Amino acid sequence: MARPSPYGADQAAASKNELVMRTLSPLVKRVSLQLLLLLVVYTISRVAFTCMNLDRFGELSGAEFASAALHGLRFDLSAIFMLNAAYLVLVFLPFGLLRYRWWRNLLNVLFITVNLLALAFEVSDWAYFAFTSKRATADVLDMVSRKGDFLVLLPHFAVDYWYIFIVFIAASIGFIWVNYCIRKRYPVAGMPPGIEKFVPKLGLFLLVIGVTVLGIRGGWQNAPINIGFALEAADSDHVPIVLNTPFSILNTLSNKKLPEVNYYSEAELERYFKPVKQYGGKPFRPTNVVIVILESFSKNFTGLGGHQSFTPFLDSLMQHSFVCRNAYANALHSAEGIPAIVAGIPSLMNEPITSSIYSTNKITALPAVLKEKGYSSAFYHGATNGTMNFDAFSYNAGFDKYFGRTEYNNEKDYDGSWGIWDEPYLKYFATSLNQLKQPFLASVFTLSSHDPYKVPDEYKNVLPKGDIPAQQSVAYTDMALRKFFEIASRQPYFSNTLFVFTADHCSLQTIDDHDHGNMGFYRIPIFFYAAGDSTMKGGTDELTQQVDILPSVLDYLGYDKPFFTFGRSIFRNEEKRFVATEHIGAYQMAIDSFLYKMKAETTTDIYNLKADSFCTNNLLNYPEGKKLQAQFEPYLKAYIQLYHSALINNKMHADKYQGIVD
Repeated sequence: MARPSPYGADQAAASKNELVMRTLSPLVKRVSLQLLLLLVVYTISRVAFTCMNLDRFGELSGAEFASAALHGLRFDLSAIFMLNAAYLVLVFLPFGLLRYRWWRNLLNVLFITVNLLALAFEVSDWAYFAFTSKRATADVLDMVSRKGDFLVLLPHFAVDYWYIFIVFIAASIGFIWVNYCIRKRYPVAGMPPGIEKFVPKLGLFLLVIGVTVLGIRGGWQNAPINIGFALEAADSDHVPIVLNTPFSILNTLSNKKLPEVNYYSEAELERYFKPVKQYGGKPFRPTNVVIVILESFSKNFTGLGGHQSFTPFLDSLMQHSFVCRNAYANALHSAEGIPAIVAGIPSLMNEPITSSIYSTNKITALPAVLKEKGYSSAFYHGATNGTMNFDAFSYNAGFDKYFGRTEYNNEKDYDGSWGIWDEPYLKYFATSLNQLKQPFLASVFTLSSHDPYKVPDEYKNVLPKGDIPAQQSVAYTDMALRKFFEIASRQPYFSNTLFVFTADHCSLQTIDDHDHGNMGFYRIPIFFYAAGDSTMKGGTDELTQQVDILPSVLDYLGYDKPFFTFGRSIFRNEEKRFVATEHIGAYQMAIDSFLYKMKAETTTDIYNLKADSFCTNNLLNYPEGKKLQAQFEPYLKAYIQLYHSALINNKMHADKYQGIVD
């Protein structure tokens, strides 16, 4: 018998490896081409979508479209990997199942069905966009699931948009044919089981899972991309070009849609609240506007609260300001407070608008409105970029620039928790304003008075500590604001600037029992300071809320065009004042000197806040309570109806709003 070659084992191993590679290579090429096919389909659809709705994108240049389309690839890939995650996992399972014809056919049916269904939603949105001015979100599934409504509307849609059906059928045939050509060009088959074949297949399987997860996330960044990320890539008007409909729907599946409510007719609604305001009577003055948003600053931390004050600088500044002594936040969280301050949007649903299915709605916000008057704008926040989607929201609101921890670019001032300490960041803010073209709108959001309520080591034994940890951190921010003003007062912009001070919400820590419930959770400082305007002194005891800041600023500046807002100018007394908030489906409203509560459309409580500040005596138990209910209920219901309709129909701007029942 011939002696075996000493190289026989190596040759056998090499042959097995070659077999594995010959089997896996066509599979990788097939799947890669299928993914490329999908990317081409999404790109062609983006072009068609834009062409069909070109009149809704303003003066869209070729460069703007190219930029939006390029950024859109990231969202296309995310949608493609989300939709095909199951397909990719099943194709690359390392168990040799591809040797069975029925398994290969099943995977092919899965691939075609899922992607044609997604294409159906994408193509239908070419026409549906004209009604909503945004990409369809998960709420469109509610309409489809309501078979009665959907089946009634479908024939009309088919008649009016017959060409959409033709395009979809043609695109489906083309997609199936190209996919067939890819499968024919790269036939695949599974290998019989074997440990020597299982190991490389397992390695490829794990690699595919990693690539899929990365694709779905949209990159290596801290948080997966969402529809709000598109606001960083393009102007708010061009965001629909960046997005695709499958991504928009999938990304909002966990978000809840607001229900339609129809308490009153259009004429009745405007008896209680008019969302479109128009002020006039004085020429516009191009004054700079700086909005200082104080993290977790309860009214009781200041001299307004009737307790020991931890804000000596702000107290002194209020002596020379117009102070709203009866002011409230519109929500309990920063992600809800910022839209209320900047865009006049209250929080009357269970989640912030910045993370809801309405996050890409067109809104009326100060930077966008003032841009019409030649203002430049910037949003400053020393936290890590991407925190609570503030950077994305700032772009939707119309801010030209966003300055976060990344732009600050000095980690020695990092507090170890949230971002840059307030003292160095506010000094940076004071000098950075010189780089903005005047007139400008700038907003800065502090962060050091947030849990865990730390202060730099050099101030721990210098600043007052109080009874709760939050008070010393508030004292630190107040000191930082004093140093900010020392720098800002020497800058050329200072004498022509209106400063607006407010809080994003109250602190979770308090020493006042009034802050433990009801409207006490929402009491904050709001005041206006203008060094160059001697008339901005005194104040008001009228009910004031964060959403009043936008109309008040526009009124002060002399803006005379119509604009949409859920607030009222503090400088006018043309409408009844009330403050409405929501928490887990229950609503409460401060109106006159009373607190009115409603849950599930039923009035539950009415209290006289002056005579019963702890809300222990429910007036609904007395005859006078029914009279008060009839008096107050319409204001809250009208406000809720306007809010729901404006968000659902994307009409939070004067050029779109036509009333509730148009």
